[in-house]
Amino acid sequence: MNEASTRIIYIFIDLILPLILGYILHQKKWMKIETCNLLLKLNIRFIATILACGSFWLMKIDSNFFIIPIYGILVCLIPGILSYPLARQLNKPRSEGAFLLTGYLSNIGTLIGLCGFVLYGEIGFAYVQSVAIFQNLFTLLVCIPMAGYYQQLAQAQSQTIHFRPQWRSILVSWNQLALLGMLLGFFLSINNVPRPIFFSPIFDSFIHIGAWIGMLPIGFLINFSAIKIYLRNSLYMLPIKFIILPTVTYILFTFLTDNKMLINIMTLMGAAPAAINSIALCQLYKLNVNMATAIFMITTAVFFLIVFPGYYLFFFQ
Repeated sequence: MNEASTRIIYIFIDLILPLILGYILHQKKWMKIETCNLLLKLNIRFIATILACGSFWLMKIDSNFFIIPIYGILVCLIPGILSYPLARQLNKPRSEGAFLLTGYLSNIGTLIGLCGFVLYGEIGFAYVQSVAIFQNLFTLLVCIPMAGYYQQLAQAQSQTIHFRPQWRSILVSWNQLALLGMLLGFFLSINNVPRPIFFSPIFDSFIHIGAWIGMLPIGFLINFSAIKIYLRNSLYMLPIKFIILPTVTYILFTFLTDNKMLINIMTLMGAAPAAINSIALCQLYKLNVNMATAIFMITTAVFFLIVFPGYYLFFFQ
């Protein structure tokens, strides 16, 4: 078995298999929603903190560090801004918040990371993770507070009281612990603290553990009937994710560099489907999980059936 085949197996083991298992656990009623929420919190608060620390510690922090990863902010802002006028038409805080989360967040670190690894090896994976780190930072600083804001807004409307945001609980929560991991990893890297021998195998193990703990509850939350209900909202997201953003990305990086592989991998990141974390945040903050799940499933299906094969034919060499 060649190396590329081995890498493709990881996509099945770490992404598809836990997704299927989570769905089966729900259908057979072998797992409760409380366990699902516990796994989501464990992933966001503990596993993500360890991985954030390890990722920053692994990276070389120098003057070039911020050039490519800044795109991690743009890849969130552009689709998020384009999603905003569509979200406002929903007129329901839980749906509006869910739609915006799926717009802002793309499945870069998990799905595109593995796709980049399959196509370009470790260098492709490294490029993706350098961008994903800044998307994670955007999630912690912007998306989690935004989810808390829409949760409070929905609660206020249901109680017919005047909405007064509790900004302290919105801006600071236990779900942002990974920020401390990033700061610790940054400190260790810039001070050239050597990594212990046991660091690499532990870090690699946490990557797989994090994939399972992250994907299994998403499989548990999948509701196929939601696709029909929220098909229209999902279709609105397709041109944003798969036409506008990758086109802007391709044009931008053709002006910035003549590195064809870099242009190609950045364009692939620009065409990422909706993120797994958008579902996780909707569940934790009691937003419209079914809408987020429908958008995630449809954009992911379009990515695998149309976008990724098309990318392979026209970009990958």
